[in-house]
Amino acid sequence: MKRIGLLGCGKIGQNILENLSSTENVEITFIQDPFYKMQSEYPVLAKPDKSILEQTDLVIESAMSDVLKENADMILQYCDMMVFSVTAFADAQFYYHVQSLLEQYYHRIYLPHGAILGIDGIADGKEVIEEVCIETVKNPKSLGRKDTERTILYEGSCREACKLYPRNVNVHATIALAGIGFDKTHSVIVSDPAVDTNTHIIHVKGQGISFTLNISSFANGGITGKYTPYSAIGSVHRVLGDRDGFLFV
Repeated sequence: MKRIGLLGCGKIGQNILENLSSTENVEITFIQDPFYKMQSEYPVLAKPDKSILEQTDLVIESAMSDVLKENADMILQYCDMMVFSVTAFADAQFYYHVQSLLEQYYHRIYLPHGAILGIDGIADGKEVIEEVCIETVKNPKSLGRKDTERTILYEGSCREACKLYPRNVNVHATIALAGIGFDKTHSVIVSDPAVDTNTHIIHVKGQGISFTLNISSFANGGITGKYTPYSAIGSVHRVLGDRDGFLFV
């Protein structure tokens, strides 16, 4: 039996909750989200609870980077985590703090591949990768803007992109962590009213290698692309170890 708690229960969290509620050998121990108003058979918390965390194996975070930072210390004392707000780790102080917590309490953090197909190839080849550029193109509504023409909002280091657009570049942050880091990974963010998709174009070059990934999914009424919830559920089940074949989280 795997005991799982949810930190944040928005679109991604609700999809995960619905799936895990009907999954054998899984127990939902809590939902921590002060804005969760739906009727629930599970305890709904506004803040972490030590007694419940002691009865939890894995906490799945799909809130925001600030929420992750506020709760990581308490959760990592008792549980492993799967983290979707990967931009939080662009904060070097938080990154090294979390590393120390993992060493102190012998727990793990899992990074789901999210909307990124081929993340395993980037992770495996990082020793020979020299350049990574990620261009994300979204409709202005997904970026909280009202642009009437294609506009480049940002071009520069992934670390700075994470600070400026923490809810929109978790893909960038995941690739940076898997590959050559936040400072060497180059980010481009584009607002385009002509598109109704979330598109990530990833260019990778290195010693003897060069490849491009072009991943596009329809916007799901906001920040999250339509493909992301399916990907999230797949990542969760790979951590649970209940899917056959190669296990890429």
